[in-house]
Amino acid sequence: MTDRLTGVAVILYGTALYFLITPGATETVGYGWLRPNTVPNVMAVIMILAGTTLALATPQVQQIDFPKMARAAGFLLVIAIGLWAMAQWRYLFVAPILALVLMLLVGERRWSWLMVGALLLPLTISFLIEYVLERPLL
Repeated sequence: MTDRLTGVAVILYGTALYFLITPGATETVGYGWLRPNTVPNVMAVIMILAGTTLALATPQVQQIDFPKMARAAGFLLVIAIGLWAMAQWRYLFVAPILALVLMLLVGERRWSWLMVGALLLPLTISFLIEYVLERPLL
């Protein structure tokens, strides 16, 4: 029953995101080739489809694994702190540190991958968003 209720809640939130939240929170711009509402609308459709799948799926016996739940809460806390830091400072200052911390938390220890994930990817994302898509990345 919990799966079905969660699925319905996700469907409702995805629908609200698509029809109410995104239209009210985005604006039409005359520059760039990707409209600001494209990604939120795609995510809303994915949420609606995932919620439908969850609501219609056969329920399974579930057990709570508290160590995994605590680990997930820790990841959520690190990401929340990273997003707060990005709001205070610029993306390019915070994203490499956040990426490095998350990669270390998941157990990555190869220096080559750490450098790619912590330096190359944030720089590439910044370049693509700010210069190719011509969108501000704060």
